Amino acid sequence: MSSLPRPWLVIAALSSGVMGCATLGGAQGKDLVTLRYAWPEQSTIRVMHTVDVRTDWSGRQTAQRRYSMRLGPADEEGRRRLVFQDVEIIEAPFPAFVEPLSASIIDAQGDFQGIDPLEDGPGKDLLDALPVSPMKKAQMAKALSNGLEREARNRWDEWVGSWHGARFKPGRTQVVPMTMSVGTGRKKTEDVPAEERVRLDVGVPCSDAVPEPRCVKLKLVREPVGQTDEAKGRYAHEELELVTDPATLLPYSSRVIRMDRVDWNGGRGEPDFHEAVHVEQHTFIHGVEGPPGQVAAVQPVSTSRR
Repeated sequence: MSSLPRPWLVIAALSSGVMGCATLGGAQGKDLVTLRYAWPEQSTIRVMHTVDVRTDWSGRQTAQRRYSMRLGPADEEGRRRLVFQDVEIIEAPFPAFVEPLSASIIDAQGDFQGIDPLEDGPGKDLLDALPVSPMKKAQMAKALSNGLEREARNRWDEWVGSWHGARFKPGRTQVVPMTMSVGTGRKKTEDVPAEERVRLDVGVPCSDAVPEPRCVKLKLVREPVGQTDEAKGRYAHEELELVTDPATLLPYSSRVIRMDRVDWNGGRGEPDFHEAVHVEQHTFIHGVEGPPGQVAAVQPVSTSRR
């Protein structure tokens, strides 16, 4: 499954630093909610992952899979492996949806540090089955490894990595200027001025199975500056809605929506607008028992945030 642009780091960085400090030290500081990473060791979570893509040129496609994920014990440097197992593909019209889920390395602060080497994971089986030259196989291995790491980083940052240490005032919308990639033609994009709006609500039921109102809901919306819902021409909208436990950042649900309306003629001649909507949902079930995890055993990679 091709990855949507999901750098949920702009407003999170500001919320953990500049914006948070702007409200600390006074009476308002008491109202701030700080999101903390504290996943318990050996915690096992069952995940339902669905993708729903609708376009006006190819109709609707949906994909579903289930799997378990488990965060193992820490090594001597505090790193832990988040491993994925018991993957069940229910529906997979997208070829990339059946790609393996690589084990992620997470440090003690909750930051993503990389993935297991490809030769230690299920991706090697895919490459070994291909009748290609050693040189071509090496090129494909590098591309697959980079893609799997990008997906793993996006996934972790969406759930945890972008938010640990972030501070929000409940019910208040924070707005941050940024740029956003929007379509200018069938296969072209450009970066335009945009803004992120984020709001945290507290006292939210964690899920239907866990109705206690002890979770928070974080909603982030990203749109080009000046765009309205009534816009008739080019349109772009991206949002994230995360329901999580603020004391641990154990997620209960995560949903990403991307909507686009693009002129395939690129502004040349009569406009030919086409629309697409991409919805990706993860639903988490906690309290699942699992076997002990393995200690992380790879070296960390650069954690420069992109």
